Amino acid sequence: MPTTSSKTVKPAPKLTAVEKAVQAVRAGIKEGAYAPGQRLIEADLTSSLGVSRGPLREAMWRLAGEGLVKIEPNRGVVVRKFSRDETRHLFEIREMLEGLAARQAAQNIGIGDNRTRLKQAHRAQEQYRKAGNLSAYILANEHFHDVVVALSGNEMLSNLIAQMRLPVFRFQFKQMMTSPVAMNASADQHLEVAEAILEGQSSQAERSMRRHVRESGQRVLELPDNNFA
Repeated sequence: MPTTSSKTVKPAPKLTAVEKAVQAVRAGIKEGAYAPGQRLIEADLTSSLGVSRGPLREAMWRLAGEGLVKIEPNRGVVVRKFSRDETRHLFEIREMLEGLAARQAAQNIGIGDNRTRLKQAHRAQEQYRKAGNLSAYILANEHFHDVVVALSGNEMLSNLIAQMRLPVFRFQFKQMMTSPVAMNASADQHLEVAEAILEGQSSQAERSMRRHVRESGQRVLELPDNNFA
């Protein structure tokens, strides 16, 4: 009698209490639920996350190792806030890395569905810009940058850029992007980057992306002092 074989699909491993807390707080910081400089109250977190103090404290040490929070004497845990100098230095690094990603994306634009992916990412952010939907535009802006990095095909470069794109930047970007003028300037620069990549102009793609990241950094650095440590 013939038998049929089937692969057993293993269920996803259950998260430990520490992992659950790390993921929840990391997501809260990334989505802006916890603002840079905000103190994280242990009692509130144990209640909202459903974890005990021990796992929560271990989670905070892990997040501190990732650079997302700081554990300060007499204050406890606070969401990391960068000084102007730290912010400037991070943008300088991002400018170089993302410029290289754009160059390599242009070199790879003819591979597979790369061209379609970039067009779709750019079209989405244009829709939100025209609608004046700031929150959606910020997410589409991040996705556009992610697609450019992905098209570079350079995994090591992708990992380095991910380390430089800390959640505090989304908060600062939102503070900076408070007018249609700022949003339109960002979108126009994305168009320059996209056109250069789609045309396979690697040097122009790098120059356009570097200019975009540099000018974004300059606008962030013009924010009031309360946005910095």
